[in-house]
Amino acid sequence: MTAEFKQLVSSYAAVRRISRQSGSSFYRSFWLLPRQKRDAMSALYAFARVTDDLGDCDEPMALRRSWLQWWRQTTAMNLIGQGNQPVRLADGLENLSPNASVDLVRHATDIMPALRHAANRYEIPSRYLLEIIDGVMADQQKNRFDTFEQLEHYCYLVASAVGIACLHIWGFRSPLPMQAAVDCGLAFQLTNILRDVSEDAARGRIYLPRQHYEQHGLEEDDLLHPRRDARLRCLLLDETRRAAELFESGWRVWDSLHEDGRPMFSMMWRTYRKLLQRIMDDPDAVVSRRVSLGMRDRIGIVSNHFVGPLYRRLPVPPLELTTGEGRRVSTHGNDPA
Repeated sequence: MTAEFKQLVSSYAAVRRISRQSGSSFYRSFWLLPRQKRDAMSALYAFARVTDDLGDCDEPMALRRSWLQWWRQTTAMNLIGQGNQPVRLADGLENLSPNASVDLVRHATDIMPALRHAANRYEIPSRYLLEIIDGVMADQQKNRFDTFEQLEHYCYLVASAVGIACLHIWGFRSPLPMQAAVDCGLAFQLTNILRDVSEDAARGRIYLPRQHYEQHGLEEDDLLHPRRDARLRCLLLDETRRAAELFESGWRVWDSLHEDGRPMFSMMWRTYRKLLQRIMDDPDAVVSRRVSLGMRDRIGIVSNHFVGPLYRRLPVPPLELTTGEGRRVSTHGNDPA
């Protein structure tokens, strides 16, 4: 066994550990995939998780930005080339506060070999991996958006780029409906933004665009100190309708997906869409708390995707998309409608 191969084996063990220790429900959905794709998802998730942590840690903002720039350069260097190469580190590491709380060298050594291997195996364009870092860097620089177009670009970086990288791992028949893939990520992130209105306000952040809340007679202070208000309720309902349209577009990815990627896509889509429905049913709730799915809903979604007979009976397309006249619904989870 060569040193490079040992490094790759160690790296995959590390990304699996990082993913498992995250406690994320996203990690549990990896078990819907075959082993090699599951490992590739662990590499992608660990990379995104560490990138996110670099942006969210308690170190000064200037240092976090420097770390992210170094992380981006190191990622780009390690995505170049084929095979099991030694991990390459960008210059300037000695100037990045070696006594700080984050061990950048360890993160690179743990993640880069597996990430490079997964990107090569599943032909993930490097631009999407680098855009994940760009999204975290953007979050350091901007927490206000004047227009919905600005918000869309931010959501693309932090969500759609991740989703498109996932689609390469899951597998799809070309051509991939790119707009649907982008819209799916936008739908997920917009749902997160609506869910987190009160938490973001506590951190001084407003992600809903100014052009939208001013149309409802609201000012910045109304978003920083949210309270039950008919104007805010109307704004939130408008945003949920936008998100619902994006979910409808995003589902079009289904027809292009390979069979073994469909369960994970379905589980994620249905989870986020049900969360959006919770917000639509009671938009005032986000003013005081973080809306989440109850245990019964979570168990139901998991069971419907991990238990074969239940998965095959899931309606395709989902019921949320079957209100239009003339739409056909299949009750077989692997039969596109």
